[in-house]
Amino acid sequence: MIEEKKLKKYSEIALIVVREASKFLIANFGPTKNATHKTEHHFGIEDDIKLNDFYEKKLKRLTPEISLYTEEGEKNLDSDLVWVVDPIDGTSNYRVGNPFYGTQICLLYRNDPLISIISAPSLKQTFRAIKGKGSFLNNNKIKVTPLVNLKESLVSIGKGTKYSDNLWYGGILKNMLEQVRTFRHFGSAGLELAYTASGKIDIYINKGAHFYDYTPGVLIVREAGGVVTDFNGNEWNINEDSLIASNRTLNEESVKIFKR
Repeated sequence: MIEEKKLKKYSEIALIVVREASKFLIANFGPTKNATHKTEHHFGIEDDIKLNDFYEKKLKRLTPEISLYTEEGEKNLDSDLVWVVDPIDGTSNYRVGNPFYGTQICLLYRNDPLISIISAPSLKQTFRAIKGKGSFLNNNKIKVTPLVNLKESLVSIGKGTKYSDNLWYGGILKNMLEQVRTFRHFGSAGLELAYTASGKIDIYINKGAHFYDYTPGVLIVREAGGVVTDFNGNEWNINEDSLIASNRTLNEESVKIFKR
């Protein structure tokens, strides 16, 4: 574990960098942007690359001792300390002027999340957490939902970009239809996890996204008193492409559906 002084320093650096990234997004948000094809149903935009480059240059200058794993650039998980960066989470939303998008960063120590920040610039929301110190939205402490009845729950379900993820998505909606109150799908895994941490979503489920989509929000949910597991109920780790996030009771009830 890294010492408290360094933890505070890295947290402050992450916040400074995310604030600068948020300013870039606000300045460029609005007009519809051209998309380029990446893989299957996965598309990107030029701002993804620009903001990714900004993160890499800034973090290398401020914390040269920490490795980088970014969506659009460097991919190094071999060091004890790694910055995980998703420059625009919810690119499809951002591209067409939909304000539900974010920019996010997480510091891993031996693959365990230590510091997370998720910013939703157009919504003026900043979620942050340090391991062992709670989760916050704009400096106000947050907690996951206290709800325990699955049939009363609002569930958000996300998915990856492969055709098989779309098939899974249709299947899980059908399987859960009579088990919960209602569904949502916002299109930004990081923000949906942050909304779960703050009780705005009761349960968040995803299959097929990448760990850089999940990792910042996972810590924020955990520090808000929540539980994040895979579909078998095992604690989530960065090798998993599926997760369920909620309070412990609703998480356990959700896992039962996947085990049927």
